[in-house]
Amino acid sequence: MRIRAYRENDRARVHEITSASFQDASIHGKLERMYGPLRGTTWAERKCREIDADIDQEPEGVLVAEDDDGTVVGYITTTTDQTSGIGRIPNLAVAPGQQGKGIGKALINAALDRFDQAGMELVKIETLATNETGQALYPRFGFKEFVRQIHYIMRAEDARRL
Repeated sequence: MRIRAYRENDRARVHEITSASFQDASIHGKLERMYGPLRGTTWAERKCREIDADIDQEPEGVLVAEDDDGTVVGYITTTTDQTSGIGRIPNLAVAPGQQGKGIGKALINAALDRFDQAGMELVKIETLATNETGQALYPRFGFKEFVRQIHYIMRAEDARRL
């Protein structure tokens, strides 16, 4: 396995990995389970749009993991904020069947190297409370939980005016 910079021809494979691995670890997947598809879009389409935004915002911040055959088996998106000195990892995904082989760890290590080179002072990663894998893995790198965020949702038609 090797980690390399994202190339535009990786986009379709990144979308495949996203669709295969994020349903239980994304707000979009949970929304769809509760409310069904929204306006004819699936959770995976909405999540892939988020990944596209990450790629378009900072393409040099996207790293992919390739297996020995050159197949992309995972990716990580990163952003750097030079004003605040905060490096951020919005998304990390490893293809099902490839998980548990150290690919996620290698991608995080590569992201941390990128942040070091960019002079970041803090590194931020987010996960849902239901993502047991992330909650077990991220503290091993030294990440510390510092705040929880609660997402509330309702159908607009159910809104009450106070």
